[in-house]
Formats: sequence, structure tokens, C-alpha cells
Amino acid sequence: MFPTNKPHVSYSEIRTWKECPYRHKLRYIDGADLDDVSQYLDYGTLLHACLEEYLKTRQLNVEKLKADITKAWIERGYDTPEYIERLTTKARSRGEDPRILPPLETWLEWAENSVVHVPEFLETNFPNWTLISAEEQLYEKLPGDELSFKGFIDVVIECDYRGGRKTWVLDWKTAPAYGWNNYKRRDFLVQAQIALYKKFWRAKNNVDCKDVGCGFVLLKRGAKKDHVDLFKVSVGPKTEDRVEKLLRSMVSTVRKGFYLKNRNSCKYCPFYGTKYCT
Repeated sequence: MFPTNKPHVSYSEIRTWKECPYRHKLRYIDGADLDDVSQYLDYGTLLHACLEEYLKTRQLNVEKLKADITKAWIERGYDTPEYIERLTTKARSRGEDPRILPPLETWLEWAENSVVHVPEFLETNFPNWTLISAEEQLYEKLPGDELSFKGFIDVVIECDYRGGRKTWVLDWKTAPAYGWNNYKRRDFLVQAQIALYKKFWRAKNNVDCKDVGCGFVLLKRGAKKDHVDLFKVSVGPKTEDRVEKLLRSMVSTVRKGFYLKNRNSCKYCPFYGTKYCT
């Protein structure tokens, strides 16, 4: 059995390992859990659920989305003095200035402005699109290995393209009002997620590489215009080989028990300053 005691690996696990192998050990092997919920995580999860339902029904239920966000904010106590104080203390422990997060009303406005523009965005960028799957699970064996790659693809659609039809593998991402900067767009570790999804989706469905496009759909928080943006990622055979090499490097290193600590990323680690990692 793999040291995590699971028969599979995921992109989030690969990313954690690449950023810091010791952090990967704490989370996936030792089972350290910090219950690191946040407004950003809940907001993104609920937008994903709303858009999954839209893809399946072509009905956009904005009021339910806003009600779900409101319920999460109340249950988590995100706008309470106690939660704000906890964030302030955590920021100061990292030597950072406390972040002033917006109130619930702002999050509701952001959510509505993002999702209401999705139907037009899809029709513009993917004309005459039809849904292949929403939240499709991948569970594909690594060639020559007992492990599988596990993931969930937000969107797989087919649309008109150069006189024919083309398939697109897409992932929803919430983003700041300006979207993603050039550094993040060029970050191979960011692109690796959609590249892995495309690679294993093609393997699952036996589709040629040239017949599948992929990218991220950015749902911008607080944008004045262009509330939804498409960041296409070029993934050909060479890129697929590169992400498979990344995956196999992670698997090999974890199996050998190498858990080096990347101190350059400590400040931004959820385990920083806790009993788990000192």
C-alpha cells in the first residue's frame, strides 16, 4: 500500500508535495488536520455547486446560491468578532498585517455578478455547447503501477469548432477582480491540474489529444466588467508527458520516504507555527 494508505493520488496531493514534501507527510500520511475552513473555500464550493446544477438543467438558481452562502456564513460565524480576531491573530503570527475581509453582503454581490454572466460566456466562447459531464470523476490507473489518479472535472462540454465539434475540459476557479496575473498564468504547477485532467480524461474515453482543449474559467470577485474570463492552457503530448513525470516523481519520492521541508514556503503553510511543524 502507498504510504498514505490510499490506492490513489490526486492533483491537490501532488501540488502539496511539490510545494513542500514535509507538508505532504503531515497532511496525507500523518493525518494532521487544522480544519482550515475559510470564506474563500466555502464561496468557491457553493459557486461550483450552483454552476454544476446550471450545466445539467440550464436553469440558474441565483437565489438558492445566495441563501446557501448566507447559511454558511452564519454557521461558520465569518462576520463575528471572534472569527475576525482569530484571523488577526493568525496573520500577526506570520508577521503580516491582518486582512480586512468584506462582509456577507459583498460576497453575495460578487456571487451573483459572477454566475449570471456564465450563460452568455459559455455561448460566446463555446458556441452551441452541449454537456458531456459535470463533476465527472476520474479514477484511472497509472501505467505500470497499482496506483490510480483520482480527480473530479468540473466541466466537459462539446461545441462547434472550425466546421466540426471539439471537446473542452474546463475547471471553475474563483479569482480576484483582475483575474490571474502573468506569474500565475505561467506557473506550471497551476497548469498541471488541467493538464492531468485532460490526460486522464482522454485515456478514460480514448480520445485523441488534438480533439480536446482545456482551460480554466475564472469567476472574478468584484470585477466591474468581464466578470468571467477564459484562460486556455495549451496541453499537447509533451506537456502530458511532463505532468506524468511530475506525478511519477511524487509517487517515487513518497514511497522512498523522503520528506524534506521547504522552508521557503513555511510562512504560507497552514501548519506553520502549530504543534505539527515547528
